[in-house]
Amino acid sequence: MKAISNKSNKIKILLFLLLVFFGCTEDWLTYEKRGSQISDTFYKTDVQAFEGLMAAFDDWQSNIGFNYYYILDGLSDESYAGGGSRGDNGGILEELNEYRFTVYNTGIQGFYSWLYTCIYRANLVIDRVTPDTDNKKLDVAMSKALRAYSYFYLVNMWGDVPLVLHELSATEYDQPRTPKADVWAQIEKDFTEAIADLPTRGNLPADFANLISKGAAQSMLGKAYLFQNKFAEAADIFEQVITSGDYDLYPDYSKVLRRESEYGVESVWEVPFVTTQNYAPGFPGNESGMGVFLVFVSPRETQFYCPALPIGPTGWCFLNPHKSMWDAYIDAGDVVRRQANLLSKAEVRHLGGKLEFPLNLADTSVIGPTPYGNDGYVQMRYINWNSEGDGAFNWAQLANNGTNARMIRFADVLLMAAEANNRKSPADDAKARTYLNRVRTRVSLPDVTSSGDELFAAIKLERKLELYFEGTRYMDLQRWQGNLGENGDAYLALKDQGKSVPSGIPGEPIPQPDAGYKLNKNELLPIPTYEMQVNSAMTQNPGY
Repeated sequence: MKAISNKSNKIKILLFLLLVFFGCTEDWLTYEKRGSQISDTFYKTDVQAFEGLMAAFDDWQSNIGFNYYYILDGLSDESYAGGGSRGDNGGILEELNEYRFTVYNTGIQGFYSWLYTCIYRANLVIDRVTPDTDNKKLDVAMSKALRAYSYFYLVNMWGDVPLVLHELSATEYDQPRTPKADVWAQIEKDFTEAIADLPTRGNLPADFANLISKGAAQSMLGKAYLFQNKFAEAADIFEQVITSGDYDLYPDYSKVLRRESEYGVESVWEVPFVTTQNYAPGFPGNESGMGVFLVFVSPRETQFYCPALPIGPTGWCFLNPHKSMWDAYIDAGDVVRRQANLLSKAEVRHLGGKLEFPLNLADTSVIGPTPYGNDGYVQMRYINWNSEGDGAFNWAQLANNGTNARMIRFADVLLMAAEANNRKSPADDAKARTYLNRVRTRVSLPDVTSSGDELFAAIKLERKLELYFEGTRYMDLQRWQGNLGENGDAYLALKDQGKSVPSGIPGEPIPQPDAGYKLNKNELLPIPTYEMQVNSAMTQNPGY
């Protein structure tokens, strides 16, 4: 029996070897590795094209909190860089806010790299997707709009920049700067082609709902025209958005950035976030894109206490309202927007709370010093509202914040249209006043009746009041600066920025004599040092 068993085993081994060496076909040995695909074989189906588009949107979404709001608001005259003490934000934000930044600032590096990553992912879709179905046409159109909007920020913040319109090979990595005029021409081309293939937001297919609609792309194109001083073209395209009937002003200004108004009548384009990802609370890196921003700018529990408000004081308070914003609302008699956007130290105390450092809850009669980098105000625009997040305690609510980022609101479109009509030749100040006053009516302000330059000044002020802390102020100041030198808006608003930082002790600010906006330098941001190192064809902006 043993001999027969051994012989049987030998036969089985022989049969197995024959099967391996002679019975295997090429098809049996060749299979697609699961979990990985290369771009040459991807982007073929509707599903793959859509996944490519989502990759581009995902990069925009995941970086919006830090690279967009945090940096742009920090560069504006709306805020002071704060924290527990000087240097608490790593110095990155203080350098930006005080205009002491150099080519080594990692915030600037992050913003620059983020935009080119978005462009890279959009290029893959544009290059590789054949628009032979309706869905693929939408994928390509939205990718063109994302690429154009990325270049919109690059050309405004850095001037001449490399214009990359396809995936680069290894021999193409050294890209020279492209003249602004050519970059602007490509931006207009991309938006125009996208508009032709995009339906209105009510007619977007279900998979594409709440992404980029025709109205959103038209608004982006109008903004591009406005920033080039092409006022007639801007007025025309904004008119198409306004008269489309797709958009209106949300009745309650205090809720225009809250979850309850998401995808509402005022939303032209917003970037979505959800509360269901179960992010673990932590800092940094465990939050959603907006969660990161809210961690940075929400009040600290060691500085702020106000149980009467449904707010979780669990942030780092790296950006605090500038007193000039409070004064602007007071001077304009703008009660509705001031109450929605800012809370004073006196109002906090009236509500039974405290704004001081270190926070003393044992004795409510004690009034300690105001926190570092704080003029005595709390911004309420983007803050840790308990209803916006999801979690068992405040840090989890921040990490899983579901507030959508409003990239373009209809109020912004109305104000840009008002400016375009006021500044085009010949001007249409009647229409400009109509659009301006439509925004003012919502917040119970009287109509503006002025014309010409006085009307333009009123429109600029209205943008400051309406769009506070929404990432628009810095770029508005820069485009209005133009070639006006010491009479330019950016210089006048920012020349003393950071020279006297509130220390928290009245009458004892922290002096920074080297701070402030500098002509012939700060009109543009520096090309990051990393880009200068890896791109031998790159040149630096003046003054750096």
